[in-house]
Amino acid sequence: MDEIKKLSEELAKDVSTKASDAKKAVETKAAAAKKTVAKKTTATKKAATTKAAAAKKTVAKKTTATKKAATTKAAATKKAATTAKKTVAKKVAAVVKDPKVNVNLQFADKDLKLADIIKKVQAAEKNGKKYDIYLKPEEYKAYYVVDGKAGAVDL
Repeated sequence: MDEIKKLSEELAKDVSTKASDAKKAVETKAAAAKKTVAKKTTATKKAATTKAAAAKKTVAKKTTATKKAATTKAAATKKAATTAKKTVAKKVAAVVKDPKVNVNLQFADKDLKLADIIKKVQAAEKNGKKYDIYLKPEEYKAYYVVDGKAGAVDL
């Protein structure tokens, strides 16, 4: 996500710099054209003024096109980042739900499956959104806090 921000900021700076450079170039050309116009005849003045106006229009069009391109590129980058983020989230969810993982708690010649302990807590507190479970094997209990409500189950 930080890469997207950096890219967007770089693009914005790039566009701003190009627009500023283009504006300076137009102002310089316009100033030069005005000096030339002051020295020439009326017909020449009209031609120079037209040329300066055309130059301004061209620069304005180029600046607009550059801004549009930068905006489009930033949008595409953001969309790609969102897609990548969703893909990573799906992969993480798949790994977390992997049924091939079994964790057992062994103590004092006993063997308990953590999945069974979780099921006991869920049976005791149904429809919880957040489960915090604390195992105390020496007491043969699993203490829990489910959505702010505390309790315990025997292992």
